[in-house]
Amino acid sequence: MAQQSGSSAQIIIDTETTFGSVPAAPNAFVLPFVSESLRQSRTFVTSKTIHSNRNPSKPARGNVEVSGDINFELAPEYGLLFKHIFGSVSTSGTGPYNHTFKIAELPVSMIVEKAYTNLASAKYFRYLGCRVNSFKLSARTEGAIDCSVSLMGKKEVISGESFDATETDLGHTPFDSMDAEIYENNAILATITEIDFTLENGLDGSNYVIDRTGQRRSLPSGTTRVSGNVRAVFEDTTLYDKAIANTETIMKIVLLKGSGAGTVTNEKFELVVPELYFSPNAPVVTGPAGVVVELPFEGFYSNDAEASAMYAVLSTPSSAAQMGIS
Repeated sequence: MAQQSGSSAQIIIDTETTFGSVPAAPNAFVLPFVSESLRQSRTFVTSKTIHSNRNPSKPARGNVEVSGDINFELAPEYGLLFKHIFGSVSTSGTGPYNHTFKIAELPVSMIVEKAYTNLASAKYFRYLGCRVNSFKLSARTEGAIDCSVSLMGKKEVISGESFDATETDLGHTPFDSMDAEIYENNAILATITEIDFTLENGLDGSNYVIDRTGQRRSLPSGTTRVSGNVRAVFEDTTLYDKAIANTETIMKIVLLKGSGAGTVTNEKFELVVPELYFSPNAPVVTGPAGVVVELPFEGFYSNDAEASAMYAVLSTPSSAAQMGIS
């Protein structure tokens, strides 16, 4: 029997029109990934029945839990996923295109399918009714821009064939840290060694009903939470002073391929938190090496013109239709 190889596995995603149902007209896109933990699980509820001996009674079935993470390296081809992370997308331009993703009501849901084709009989694990509970982006001084999404869903279905045999593969041309610039208050900040951005959608995963399935009936989203952390070489107290004074500021990461004009090999990605406060966290000396300052931050929406506590702009030669986000 052939063992499935992780290097041969494939993930495809598509937007559902009805929560937990395969789209009638599939338009799936390949999702390149690093690792994943999306799966269905189910616990047992221990019986409380007392017998005339100490043996346990048959347990009852618990609810179905569909959840897990997908880890990936950021690239210009993830437009469809970003629509499900933020909720809304607007597109300007006629080629190149600027796709702006903002916090809004999330799309109905998406289907995520894992293909295991090395098996003697190929199997496709479908996860229906999936929504993004949280998203994280992390940049360091070298290497890829690491991202992850945490998903929750309704159910798992295993099939012998894919729900879309003609999926679109946009390729994968990842950004790396040498493409990155960090801005604070719209000025380049050259002292950052690490930065993290997190968006949480606050999904309510408790909506189970008595319908003989044990599956979630819905996954409503809550108020978003935007947060992050910066780690910087300690050369002055500028950032720490802003934390102490509770001074509102802006953090942004800009990733540029070539000129960043949005044409082929010149793609651009921006992730912006336009209103935030740093939390005071004084630098400490942990040894003889150089001292760093690490400051968590919390984003919010008050009066910024973009009306989104976090937003992203992707400049690319691909249109909304080509990326499946129209």
